[in-house]
Amino acid sequence: MKILVNGDSFTAGEESPIAWPSLIQDTVNIATPGASNDHIVMSTIDYIFDTHLGPHLPDCVIVAWTSPNRIDISGKHLTPSSGAKYGHSVVDAVFKDWDEKWAQKKFLYQTRLLGLFLESYGIPYVYVSTFDIQPWAAGTLDNWLGWPKEGIVEWMGDCPKGPGGHPLELGHQRIAEKINEHIRNLGWLS
Repeated sequence: MKILVNGDSFTAGEESPIAWPSLIQDTVNIATPGASNDHIVMSTIDYIFDTHLGPHLPDCVIVAWTSPNRIDISGKHLTPSSGAKYGHSVVDAVFKDWDEKWAQKKFLYQTRLLGLFLESYGIPYVYVSTFDIQPWAAGTLDNWLGWPKEGIVEWMGDCPKGPGGHPLELGHQRIAEKINEHIRNLGWLS
């Protein structure tokens, strides 16, 4: 069984020699540090389109969604605080009229649309929250692990974190244990 995993830096393993997907049997991890949900949707679909005729079509997918307050423009992952990296005038202009409710609504559409896409290929999936979305995404989908109060940040708990707040090895182990238990119960693992 091949499990495709996608997400942001918490899933890519930034600041750690291991990432939680490497602790789950037979995973392909395409997570990108700083990724927005726009990027997560596009790269998941791109992976499946690029491989749907070959032997790499995933059997299952795990998506670790991030904050809806990130967007992707021309491959650049932008947040309200990314001005130093991309130029304050550009980022300030992008986020000048930012609407939190619009961002949340857009995110809910993204989760539904990606779910429908995966279902159209007969690919089972599980969604998890990295951070920032559990309280208001509650009840939107049956495929959420940890809803309504848990996600990756809660699962890593009081484990040591890197300077950027990312989980280190113990945190990744705890995250993997939670996800492994769930997908084993789904029958994805023996």
